[in-house]
Amino acid sequence: MHITYLLATGSNAIYDGKYSRHGRFHTYGQHSFVLDLIRTMSRAGHTVRLVVDTPASFALTSTFRGMDAVTVTEETDPSDKTDLILVDEVPDEMLMQFDEHIPAFRIVHHAGRRSSDYLVSRCERFLCMTENALSLQRRYLPPDRAVLAHQGVDLERFPAVLDRSGARRPRVLLYCRLDSGREALLGRIIENIDREELLVYVAGDGPGFWDISDRFGSEIILINHVPCQSIPNLLGEMDVVISLGRGAMEAMATGIPTLCAGHHYAGPITADNIDSLLRYNLTGADSDRHPSLVMADIREALESDRQAVRTLAEERLSADAFMEGVSDLYAQVAG
Repeated sequence: MHITYLLATGSNAIYDGKYSRHGRFHTYGQHSFVLDLIRTMSRAGHTVRLVVDTPASFALTSTFRGMDAVTVTEETDPSDKTDLILVDEVPDEMLMQFDEHIPAFRIVHHAGRRSSDYLVSRCERFLCMTENALSLQRRYLPPDRAVLAHQGVDLERFPAVLDRSGARRPRVLLYCRLDSGREALLGRIIENIDREELLVYVAGDGPGFWDISDRFGSEIILINHVPCQSIPNLLGEMDVVISLGRGAMEAMATGIPTLCAGHHYAGPITADNIDSLLRYNLTGADSDRHPSLVMADIREALESDRQAVRTLAEERLSADAFMEGVSDLYAQVAG
């Protein structure tokens, strides 16, 4: 299949053009999603044409240009062979240049955000990555347009690391953006972690960065940005990860016992609770677990089976499964 993937960078609506870093934009979960999906599509034998409005400001341009069967360009060439268009966060005009007969699927990153009237009329399917997004999108989309397609991570990019670090002080990574209220919860979690017993890393950027630095900077290792390509290396050095969304998925793929913290604190992600947590993208949105339990949760996580964590990721959090779902949907609409 020949797939054209449309993506905007600096004008990206998800982050309102924030998070510019020395001329390039980095967008956390969205970039990780795009990297894993395109790697998976390429490995499955699809030809991918990634159309980016400004490749020079896209953090992954050089990475994709080194991949087989992947082309990165800013030229929207409707004459180029395309079987399916995947529409990420882009201006309507990028999609308008293609013939109406080419199927287009809209990728829904923001659960409750409405697409333009044009996208609603043009796109055959809206790929909702959580049950929450599916419910919210169905409120305004035509019947059967919104479909559930759980996102996943590239299990080859995140190989399993099944042995603990062996460090004198177990390593705990808190990995999330420091905005939208997450920084307040993160602060409460750090307060309840024994920073003498554990070596604590915090990786994240946003308005809460300097507050975390002022309060805990001398007791932790604080990093404001780690590129997508480097994250597997960082995760592989950890004994426990506290994260949400794709960060939690990436940690579990690596086999690292993972605690869920985002909108609220939800504690360990296990086979027993992953279904309910996935409804809100592993953010703990409907959890009432108290952050004071975090040390008990970390100690329990340190004793858990890392192979079981990896197996759970293979069963529930695979980008290959997401791509298979997209292929099945394409077969339905293409006849």
